[in-house]
Amino acid sequence: MNPTSESAVARATLGAYLRVRAGEAVTVEAWSSALDWARALVLEARRRDVEPILVVEDEDGFFRSLEGGGPVPTAPATLARLGGAYVYLSGPEAFPRAFGLEPEERRAVVARHGPAWRAAARGSGLRAVALAVAGVGPTAAARFGVGVDAWREEVVRASLVPPARLRATAGRLVRRLARARRLTVRHANGTRLELAVRPGRWLEEAAGEDRGRHRFDPVWSSVPTGRLTVPVAPGSANGRWEANRPHYDRWGESPVGDGGRFRFADGRLEEYAFDRGGEEFASLSAASRRAPGIVRALTVGLNPAVVRAPEVGDLSLGRLGLCFQLGRPPGRTGLLPGEFVSALHGAEVDLDGRPWLSDGQAVRARGGSG
Repeated sequence: MNPTSESAVARATLGAYLRVRAGEAVTVEAWSSALDWARALVLEARRRDVEPILVVEDEDGFFRSLEGGGPVPTAPATLARLGGAYVYLSGPEAFPRAFGLEPEERRAVVARHGPAWRAAARGSGLRAVALAVAGVGPTAAARFGVGVDAWREEVVRASLVPPARLRATAGRLVRRLARARRLTVRHANGTRLELAVRPGRWLEEAAGEDRGRHRFDPVWSSVPTGRLTVPVAPGSANGRWEANRPHYDRWGESPVGDGGRFRFADGRLEEYAFDRGGEEFASLSAASRRAPGIVRALTVGLNPAVVRAPEVGDLSLGRLGLCFQLGRPPGRTGLLPGEFVSALHGAEVDLDGRPWLSDGQAVRARGGSG
């Protein structure tokens, strides 16, 4: 671990992301595998004359506490009632130890901050961030088949991109979303998909300033961040979508999926195929209580430092994500139950017949309005 990286991420987190002030309190909740990152946050808080509170979940103690059949430990709501700022360093690093738990127990491990915690956070005005770098470890890297050092370095670089830069990138895109009606995605790989969008309903993940109704989550931000979400009108998808980026899910039966291809007619998924890892999508689709394959949203990545890193790849600048709302079979443990995201990079996108993105980059509108 590079101490310089830890210090740099701590400065960015407490500075540009959380904007902590002298005399304020910051709670650092960390799994024991992420203590190096937690220490850097504590030191940076003290340098800023901020009062740090360190709360540690010991991995071995966590799993031993489950041996007697007790409930899965979750983040106490008391921590959220303290207000101020909050940083979460996720775990456990040895997450496969949770595969033997019952489905609801596994979900409790992943979704550690439940309804009581969120209600307390909203009531106290808490500003919370989750650091993705804490989830980068040898166990997950081996499961994904990637190098842990390169993965960590990319997440660190992306975490240091100033939120103001991401908001500026988002601003160039959202000016034309207020009145947009139709969106068309094209790519040389055969993708051509038409969607109806909801004017003015975009959601932004760029941290920092509060964007009111356009903010993705009133409590949480992520580090790194940088994503624009455009809700799609139900029943409007027509055409073909072919992914050209992998899908990663450490909790899935198949942790890596490739080559997803989907065909839609009048909003219904007519057929699909995968080169690898399609079992997860098939299970989700089979468990759907509604028509399978409902397209919920289109996401656009904003972060220029993300290339292909697992679990943050959807932040990559110009990357599109097609979000499906599906069912959830027994054992599904994702943070967003029933959601599957298929990734496409380098597409051409039109809004109401006029270019909006070219090769994933914003196209300046006529008259120079961006």
